Amino acid sequence: MRNNLRYFIVLFLCLVSYSLFGQTTGIDSLKRELNKKHPDTTFVSIYLSLSAESIYYDFKKAKPYADSALQYSLKTNKYQIAQVYNNLGLIEHENGEPELARMFYDKALKELDENDDKKVRGIVYGNYSVTYDNSNNFDKELEYSLKAIELNSGDDFELSFLYYNHSVIYEDAGFNNESVYYLELAREMASRSEELRVESYASMNLAYHAMREKEYSKAENYLVRVGEICQETNSLEVCHYYYLTLGRLQTLQEKYNEAEVSILKSKDLAIQRNLESKIVESYLMLGNLEFEKGNYAEAAHIYDTKNIDSFEVINLWYADLKYKKRALLESKLGNHKKSNELLYNYLTYADSIHKSENRSLLTNADRKYKIEKKNKEIAEQQLELKEQETEIQKQDSQIIYMTGLALFLLVAGLLTWLVYQQKQKRKNQEILTLKREYQIKSLESLIEGEEKERFRIAKELHDGINGDLSAIKYKLSSLLEMNNKVIKEAITMIDDSCEQVRAISHNLMPPSLENFNLVEATENYCDSINAVNKESVTFQFIGEDIQISKKAEVNAFRIIQELISNALKHAQAGEINVQLSNREGVVQITVEDDGKGFDQNNIESQGIGLSNIQSRADYLNAEIDLISNAQGTSCTIDIDLNKLNDN
Repeated sequence: MRNNLRYFIVLFLCLVSYSLFGQTTGIDSLKRELNKKHPDTTFVSIYLSLSAESIYYDFKKAKPYADSALQYSLKTNKYQIAQVYNNLGLIEHENGEPELARMFYDKALKELDENDDKKVRGIVYGNYSVTYDNSNNFDKELEYSLKAIELNSGDDFELSFLYYNHSVIYEDAGFNNESVYYLELAREMASRSEELRVESYASMNLAYHAMREKEYSKAENYLVRVGEICQETNSLEVCHYYYLTLGRLQTLQEKYNEAEVSILKSKDLAIQRNLESKIVESYLMLGNLEFEKGNYAEAAHIYDTKNIDSFEVINLWYADLKYKKRALLESKLGNHKKSNELLYNYLTYADSIHKSENRSLLTNADRKYKIEKKNKEIAEQQLELKEQETEIQKQDSQIIYMTGLALFLLVAGLLTWLVYQQKQKRKNQEILTLKREYQIKSLESLIEGEEKERFRIAKELHDGINGDLSAIKYKLSSLLEMNNKVIKEAITMIDDSCEQVRAISHNLMPPSLENFNLVEATENYCDSINAVNKESVTFQFIGEDIQISKKAEVNAFRIIQELISNALKHAQAGEINVQLSNREGVVQITVEDDGKGFDQNNIESQGIGLSNIQSRADYLNAEIDLISNAQGTSCTIDIDLNKLNDN
């Protein structure tokens, strides 16, 4: 079976090479073409096609047609000369002259060195590899097989043949695992490219390997697919080997009656094909069946009368049937001399297969090329490309148009919505910005008005009432000579009033804030509170100098002033801690007291003071953190200098 397929592979490679310049049209139609007037280049193509088909139908005519193709090729400046030499090599190989075949292949490769054609070169390499079949020259056989595979990567149809041929090389050398690996690749690619013949042969060889390992269920699974191909194609060749392989499996399973039916079917198909070697092969299987059944006389009769000795051993399995089993049979019949001869033949063949130097050469060559990983990647890439091509072919033009239109409308609608949302967002942002600017201007006007009013009242208190009180004190002082006790008390009261007016005036408009910065003004204010109140106010400044505008300083100071005032008036605090810091562009104001605190959830309890604090914090874009409970109140104001409105 294996050699028969390898012959088919050779023919296939030949036909593929001719498909590079056109499809074959049959011998009769090609002969009709010869009767017409054509350029010499056309004659090259026609004679090549005639030669290719003659290899299969009428081998004697193949060489003359090939010689004619060579003559016309040389006349036309070597048109298709590489294909012509490849064809001549195929003919010599089929004629049993592998060395002459390699000579023509060398000529083809030399021509391709000047005008390279990757596809033709791959075909020549594949044919070159087959010429080393049965020569035990495994390294050369493998070398050219690998070159052919590399050049044909991407074509599942051609690779299915090449991988099958590659598996046979490993099987011949006794590398069963490697042979199974490439058979699986050949079967997979043959299935994808719908090359049923290679798929069936690869499946049958895989079944042989499974039987060798006594994995009979696995072998049955492989043969199921072969049976389907047999029914689908009605191929005499495929069906012959299917029933022969099935009979072999059934014999191993001791299903002798079923095995006999299967083997007889394979024999009938071989007779229909008129192939004597295949008929003898079937009788060999029948002889083995009778031996397994214990019918030694019947087995010996089949071996002696059916020309079994003419059967060519092509692998260790057939060597086992032809030599080893017959040696056992002759031993049971008492023919020990003939048994020893047959056993010697078996051992001689087995030794030729398992020669250490051949196995070493094959191992080194395989390690040299290291294509296993590359082959897997190629298979995955081809499968992916195949799926993509299938998907593209299924797409209908109308569906594509409607889908594209729908996508266009969807994208257009989405873009329109996004543009509208963006405009609306900008509009809302502008409204918020205007509101914010209005609020800031309102707060600024309110605060400026308040500060002006404070300044006016402070000035009137200082220049008016305080001056009048000073005049009254002066006049009353002139009456002290009368040593009037009441007048003395009045003068003391006037002094107290002057101090209070001065304090009120400084509170409304501290002179330190006009003349100094926020830190100094706060420190002076805390000192003045300590001077007139029994409560203790401590002040602490941390960090860098504070560089802000006077407006911001005034509002920050008013916040501190309001918080201290609330602690003094409402919290009944004994101690008040004021801290001012400037770190990394953030000014932080913290005022803490140990007073009685207030209910933050009660809005009315907050009063006007907290509202003023909130308004000034809003103006400064500051954040307020307020905590109040029975243990006291803590208020922290964070002012980001980068967010001040006057920046």
